[in-house]
Amino acid sequence: MALRNRQGTRSRTTWLTAAFWILTLVFTYALLGLFGWWVWLVYLGAGFALTCFWWTRRRHSRYAIVFGSTCTVSVVMALAMIGWALCATVSVPVDSVGPRTVVCGSVLSPVPTGELKVTIGGADEPGALPQEGLERRCSNRLDDRGDRAAGLALMALFVAVRAAGHFVSPRTLSTV
Repeated sequence: MALRNRQGTRSRTTWLTAAFWILTLVFTYALLGLFGWWVWLVYLGAGFALTCFWWTRRRHSRYAIVFGSTCTVSVVMALAMIGWALCATVSVPVDSVGPRTVVCGSVLSPVPTGELKVTIGGADEPGALPQEGLERRCSNRLDDRGDRAAGLALMALFVAVRAAGHFVSPRTLSTV
């Protein structure tokens, strides 16, 4: 078995791949609410540019199916998490310590403002807090959950494009 010189087979997309995944990890960290709205624009622009550059410079490797499958599994998990984030019921604690909570509904089906009630272990507590305070707490929590689901959808979109790039063989330029 002869040894091959692998120096000439170096990937042209190594730096693009590294930059894309580092950017995605930084956006995931920022998605936790540590930065403002401008992070979305930066990730959208930089992620789009890196994905376009990668798509034009990619080539088929022997591990393309493995990488594409890994990206596809990540997208499926992200879609499941998005569905859960949009449909799961949100409960907001009323106090910093204690069992009092407000059930706010889900992002897709929020509880109407007039029906918000403070509960202690499932039993309603009459008129403990003003309705405006309950509404504000619920709307803040539901907005945060919706924003994180949208950010996860954006990341899933970019990873899905990369998965497709791993499965589809690149076109070779031919001279006419």
